[in-house]
Amino acid sequence: MNRKMGEKPDEQLIEACLRGDNDAWSELIDRYARLVASIPSRSGLPADLRDEVFQSVWTIAVRHLESLRDSRSLPAWLIRTTQRETWRIARDAKRARGHDSSEEIAWADPMEADLLESRQFMREALDRMEERCRGLLLLLFREDRPDYDRIAEALGIPRGSIGPTRGRCLDKLRTIYAEARSTQTP
Repeated sequence: MNRKMGEKPDEQLIEACLRGDNDAWSELIDRYARLVASIPSRSGLPADLRDEVFQSVWTIAVRHLESLRDSRSLPAWLIRTTQRETWRIARDAKRARGHDSSEEIAWADPMEADLLESRQFMREALDRMEERCRGLLLLLFREDRPDYDRIAEALGIPRGSIGPTRGRCLDKLRTIYAEARSTQTP
């Protein structure tokens, strides 16, 4: 799902991983590295523990990838697994420190998992869009007050076509996003 034009879908990557294809593993990890890394980071873990969580999640993925019922649930599975590993590693680190550390771990709110998953689906939807729409939407929404003249020049389109093109691109984005969400396994 989280792919640019021409990249393998998760299902094909998972099948290749299960066959022992190291390149497929590298691609799968690269695809979801940002998602996995964001959870321990948001929880306030120090860098060494964030690295431990990252490694642990992918070790668990190696052992359990075959039992994943549906490749469309991979992002949600990674979020849950990363949260659990973040909690476990933080708890173990706290025990090792004897509870007297001033460092506090921010425990994830269940709503945060939904937000992370929504952001992942949005990234996937943007990645699946044609370059022109993706570029326009990113330019428009990365700034509070986008400069239409600069955007028109950067994209090589008339300034007056930005609004109508934006509307069509947002419709496409909504469709792709809705498809991604509807195929997710609960």
